Amino acid sequence: MSIKKRSRRRFLMESAAGLNAAWIATNYSGILAAQQHAQQATHFEFFSAAQAAEIEAVSAQIIPTDDTAGAREAHCVYFIDKALTTFDKKNQAAYTKGLDDLQAKTKELYPDAAKFSALTAEQQIKTLTAMEKTPFFTMVRNHTVIGFLSRPVHGGNYQQAGWKLIGYEDTLNHKPPFGFYDAQPQRQG
Repeated sequence: MSIKKRSRRRFLMESAAGLNAAWIATNYSGILAAQQHAQQATHFEFFSAAQAAEIEAVSAQIIPTDDTAGAREAHCVYFIDKALTTFDKKNQAAYTKGLDDLQAKTKELYPDAAKFSALTAEQQIKTLTAMEKTPFFTMVRNHTVIGFLSRPVHGGNYQQAGWKLIGYEDTLNHKPPFGFYDAQPQRQG
């Protein structure tokens, strides 16, 4: 396995582990509804098409496509859109303001750029790096990771893109070691 894959896997696992379990439990039914919407989505309920393109570009930099599927292929933007119309309605204004801030930062760094999604990958990364400590970036990152690793039956993680990346098999026949992190203690014990 390449170092790049391990790095992405580690990032996803650490991000998922860092999510607040109480928050997930409180919003679980809404998360399920957002996942289901993502699987069936063909239109946006909260985002305009232009806003969705910007959020999709951001999420595609958070979990990029390489030799494996990324956030774009996992339909994370649809999951985020539904989240903002169900369990996370309170963040609609934060997303609207965040998109305005993203546009302002894009114009600040690249005055000739029409929008964030039109930038090159390197320019997008530079712009997001300048914004990575903002609450907006944190929200988009959390929503992207949740949408990427959700149960496909509920809509997120389209075609099991996230599960394939971390090596999770959707069987109920789990035998130790469950993951690479368990392999070392199993060998020593």
